[in-house]
Amino acid sequence: MRFFVPALALIALLTGPCLAAEVESAALETDLSYGYSRATSASMQGFVELVPSLDLGTSENTSLIMSARLRADAKDELEPGRPDLDSYAPGSRPLQLGNTGTAELRDFYFEWRSAHGLARLGKQQIVWGRLDGIKVLDLVNPQDFREFILDDFADSRISLWSAYFDYNLGNWRAELALIPDGTGHMIPGAGAWFELTAPRFRFGAAAGQPGLPVSIAQPSHAFDDAAAGLRLSRQLNNLELALVAYTGSDPEPLGRLVVAGGAPAVERFYERRDAFGFSVDMGLGPAVLRAEYAYQPDRTFNTRSTGALDTVALDQHRGAFGVDMDGPLGIFINVQYLVDTIAAAPAGLVRPDRDRLATLYLRRAFAYDSVVVAARWYHSFTDDDDLAALSIEYDINDSTAVELAAQYFSGVDEGLFGQFRDRDRITLSLSHTF
Repeated sequence: MRFFVPALALIALLTGPCLAAEVESAALETDLSYGYSRATSASMQGFVELVPSLDLGTSENTSLIMSARLRADAKDELEPGRPDLDSYAPGSRPLQLGNTGTAELRDFYFEWRSAHGLARLGKQQIVWGRLDGIKVLDLVNPQDFREFILDDFADSRISLWSAYFDYNLGNWRAELALIPDGTGHMIPGAGAWFELTAPRFRFGAAAGQPGLPVSIAQPSHAFDDAAAGLRLSRQLNNLELALVAYTGSDPEPLGRLVVAGGAPAVERFYERRDAFGFSVDMGLGPAVLRAEYAYQPDRTFNTRSTGALDTVALDQHRGAFGVDMDGPLGIFINVQYLVDTIAAAPAGLVRPDRDRLATLYLRRAFAYDSVVVAARWYHSFTDDDDLAALSIEYDINDSTAVELAAQYFSGVDEGLFGQFRDRDRITLSLSHTF
């Protein structure tokens, strides 16, 4: 796989002259944000992003899609010091620009289309989940958690080198993904603004207590860590049914105790996982009902019953449903509920054996859609904590928009959202598309 990236770059170079005359679209987007927290009198963060993208059509049925992200943090708090990128496979790792800057290839793939389907080869996102902000069948791409879950999923997903095929088989649609890229979740390090401090993310270490130093067993880019997934879907009148099977490297890290420099430490490492599930989308009058379920047999989890850090293989059942509808006064409403259960969980499991989460999303547009007010609420029934977010976006013109947003966390230090109760923020963002 180390030859894959240069090969694609060479193809782009060789075909560049013929592509340049047939550019279908090109966009350059900037985003500048400033945040303030009640936990400190200083600014939480500020960053500038450039997102150039190109859609180059070689013919009616062939395109080369490219997009990149150049990011510079004005205040080094999202990932203090030089970013730790060891969770990325070598060929997917962003280029580091000092301590506060990164350059990342977001998309780079060739797409071939025919009457029966399409094929994509290169770095891309493959999205099979249908729920909003909840991952059940969204199994392929790992996430960047430097902004926890506050960033849009489309922006926080980490693109992977993969081959994707979408083919019509009569009444069925078949999607096949082959991913020789073992990249895991991007977990913010010690001292980061959204450092994960709840026990479930610290391999059972108590919140507020100093943990052991952490190192990472780097994922490989070899085919022995490759993933593969298959999605079969069928439309039946106003109902879509989909079946999903997936096997590959688990993006969630596990921990094991090691000795580094004569002192104990925790090493993050990755195991494989299998998943089987289904989804249902159904229109019911003014509402759309969505449901997803994933069964992951013998998934590996950490235990810490006697102080020692160990692993155990357990079955996981993860299911969620949601409703989209247009409510009164032109308000769009989305309600979702998630249940995540570990079967036969032993004592000392570092995460809860049963997670229950509810979400509510409201959106209202004004002034011919030039002003959008949105509110989002997450509630964990397991930890009895909350995240509430409110945003107002104004489109100054077709290419420029400004957004004012606020996020508020509540709960105890050990909770999913309570761990950030001193990390509330207010952000002002400006974006411009050329």
